[in-house]
Amino acid sequence: MKEIILTITICATAALIFTACGGPAANNGGTNTANSGTNKSTANNSSAPAGDAAGAEAEIRKILDTTQAALSKNDADAMEKIYSDNYMTVNQDGSVQNRAERLAALRSGAVKYDAFAFSDINIRVNSEGNGAIAIDKLTLKGTFKGRPMDGVYRVTGVYAKTKDGWRLAGSQTTKIEGSAEPDKTDKPVDKQPAANTKK
Repeated sequence: MKEIILTITICATAALIFTACGGPAANNGGTNTANSGTNKSTANNSSAPAGDAAGAEAEIRKILDTTQAALSKNDADAMEKIYSDNYMTVNQDGSVQNRAERLAALRSGAVKYDAFAFSDINIRVNSEGNGAIAIDKLTLKGTFKGRPMDGVYRVTGVYAKTKDGWRLAGSQTTKIEGSAEPDKTDKPVDKQPAANTKK
């Protein structure tokens, strides 16, 4: 029951920030040099002043780069500076961890990464410029509670601007299963009916 309530709370918080963003996203073609490939970014800046939204997005990109580098090395000390004091996460198995539990899991090896890389980063900043959501693809290798967790995941991160700067306040990780994401090389299906050649 506690996990359900926490999941609803994280989703509600994300929804509030997301709703405050308003309007469709615009692709600004940004890149993330920390990854081996180019990542296109989407920032929704419809209400926030362009400089504020762009600055917020840049800060969140730095956090994502730092997170990628830190978790690639299982560096709990670096992550301690990224997580907000009230950070909560919903793991891929549905379990919930607060900041202290997550850091303890990293330090003990209950969560261990051998590879950790973000791509397809999509960022939306709210109109006040003090909250944002980042949705990205995560490719990783490692173990969680002794079980392999290699695969590709979709991660939703909720970010808040605090007195100490931008911090990751909440996150949820969902494994991308085979049919969840169509192959981008697939050609669209022709919806025109085939011509009847019989006479």
